[in-house]
Amino acid sequence: MALLLANFAALGLAEKNGGRGSDMGQTGVLSENVLSENLAAEERTSGNNRSGREEDFVSKTEAYPYLYAKGNVSEQELPEKVVFLTFDDGPSRNTVKILDTLKQYNVLATFFLIGENLTESGTEIAKRALAEGHMLGMHTETHQYDKIYRSVDSFLTDYDKLAARFTEEFGTCPAVFRFPGGSYSAYINPIKKELKEEMERRGFLCYDWNVSGEDSVGTPTAASIKKNIFDTIAGQKQPIILLHDSPCSNLTAEVLPEILDRLLAEGYEFRTLQYREPYQFPW
Repeated sequence: MALLLANFAALGLAEKNGGRGSDMGQTGVLSENVLSENLAAEERTSGNNRSGREEDFVSKTEAYPYLYAKGNVSEQELPEKVVFLTFDDGPSRNTVKILDTLKQYNVLATFFLIGENLTESGTEIAKRALAEGHMLGMHTETHQYDKIYRSVDSFLTDYDKLAARFTEEFGTCPAVFRFPGGSYSAYINPIKKELKEEMERRGFLCYDWNVSGEDSVGTPTAASIKKNIFDTIAGQKQPIILLHDSPCSNLTAEVLPEILDRLLAEGYEFRTLQYREPYQFPW
């Protein structure tokens, strides 16, 4: 069948115990959700009454074969005070410093990766994160807003490259993802509804944030990063904290111990995002 072009559909990465999801086997093996998706698409094309939307689905199924996942929230009773610590735009040398700190404090986090940062050394850093029980998420291949948000197909092209890279390096494509810049911005707004529907159809779970250190905006200081977090975390239900581990996020790595000291002292426990319902900015 011409539509059976996808090589893998993926499971989420890295449970708390450090597992990496299922081993997907040889390249030609199709997981169940991709097989059923393509079969359904083929059945739609065999009839005479096809809607334009269904034709779009068929086209996108053929064009972006790696971009499938099985997105499910893991059943787990969460503590009353739980926080989901996330880092965007790595891996980099700062990710190494952050991983050292997280290991020292016995804290887990979710890392949303940029594909172009998965060089040989970047991939080894990401594999270390997995081995230590952290979770990897999809962020973008290029992080070029004007390029990836030009159209729905531009975004899917970027993400399909990222999914293929994940599959090659780690064996799976993670189910959790974060839109570059979040799900509400001047860049994404014209196409966000269709993008959200398409990513959900493919089994992905989207996570924005409700607490931000603002560590990549303007000229942050150690004091401003801490204040931004501590002033906004109170009253948030299951807060998702946004920080960065990009090559220029030196200050974030330096101030992280103080952030963890405060949150742990206030009774917060840390989980990775597969234990939380997806969250997007209100729109």
